[in-house]
Amino acid sequence: MSQSKYSFSKIVAILLLVLLMIGSGFILYAIPFDEVINQAHQIKSGLGEIGYSAALIFLLATSLLTALGVPRLLLCTLGGMVFGFELGILVSHFGTIFGAYITFVFARWAGRDVVQKKFPKVLTLVQSSQVTGWYSVLLMRQLPISGLYNSILLGLSTVSHVHFWVGSFIGFLPLGVTATLMGAGVLQADLVSLGRYLAFAACSFYLLPLIIKWLLAQYRGKAA
Repeated sequence: MSQSKYSFSKIVAILLLVLLMIGSGFILYAIPFDEVINQAHQIKSGLGEIGYSAALIFLLATSLLTALGVPRLLLCTLGGMVFGFELGILVSHFGTIFGAYITFVFARWAGRDVVQKKFPKVLTLVQSSQVTGWYSVLLMRQLPISGLYNSILLGLSTVSHVHFWVGSFIGFLPLGVTATLMGAGVLQADLVSLGRYLAFAACSFYLLPLIIKWLLAQYRGKAA
């Protein structure tokens, strides 16, 4: 009886995962990006009235929205617009990682057993990608697909929780820093400051991936 209920709960969880993956696509097209950006001043003033807890509220909201499939770069941009670059990158970066981790844990709890039993070929496909360490997690984070799908695939793989955190922390940085810099620059009062932020954003967009690739090459050379 308990086994039947357990299996049923797992199947329901799998269905929720599928709905989440489908729903994230609709979320991506339904979000009025221009309107969200235009409302940044109102969001900033509203959070400013809350006080010191505003950053924590934003971090928690970012985590929840990322777990639901909202694009993290939008949240990073909004974080830069609301809090500036320094605090903005802190809350948006950790918020998006927390959100991705929620999806990862849910996919691992809900998906692996049922997928192995009901859809073994899917699990074989995931395992064949040899996602076993933080390096592979980092590489998956560079793929041009939604971070939600990456987190679900990683949850179905054998990658450890620690490797998920390390790979995601590094893998989220290049575009996260760029988006936050752009967000912080949008609300600058003068064109000189705006140009400075956009220049930093362009540099981070091109240089951070190169630096990470160089560090990874050094790591792989030492490992070999």
